[in-house]
Amino acid sequence: MSDPFRIPPDIVCLADYEAHARARLTDAAWAYIAGGAADELTLRRNRAAYDDIRLNGRVLTRFDGAGGTRLDLFGDSYDHPILLAPVAHHGLACPAAEIATAIGAGGARAGFVVSTLSDTPVEEIAAAARSPFWFQLYIQHDRAFTHALVA
Repeated sequence: MSDPFRIPPDIVCLADYEAHARARLTDAAWAYIAGGAADELTLRRNRAAYDDIRLNGRVLTRFDGAGGTRLDLFGDSYDHPILLAPVAHHGLACPAAEIATAIGAGGARAGFVVSTLSDTPVEEIAAAARSPFWFQLYIQHDRAFTHALVA
């Protein structure tokens, strides 16, 4: 079994992970993860918006030490303003599903937003989490079921 903490030598940038994942997922899992809703217009616009982001590097400039990425949000502290977005069905990509994501988020000291459509009960995620996490709630037609989710 390969070491999950070792980055494969053929991955040198973020885009390389896509081909790496595609080779390891079933066609159905890949279609779900890589696709978007309806005509995928929002997916294309989001990709274009991310591609337009430019970083302004400032090498060898004066730094007064006051900078940082620390964030306090709703009573929790984060080392940086990164939260993993709510994505359903992590089990399509990994048998440990959202437990693995919670552990990874904790290792990166990032927040994690658990999807309403998680493959893992939120109580099990909470037991594994080592960093703050939130729950994305979609109000269901069955209000009793929604109440049970919140409880």
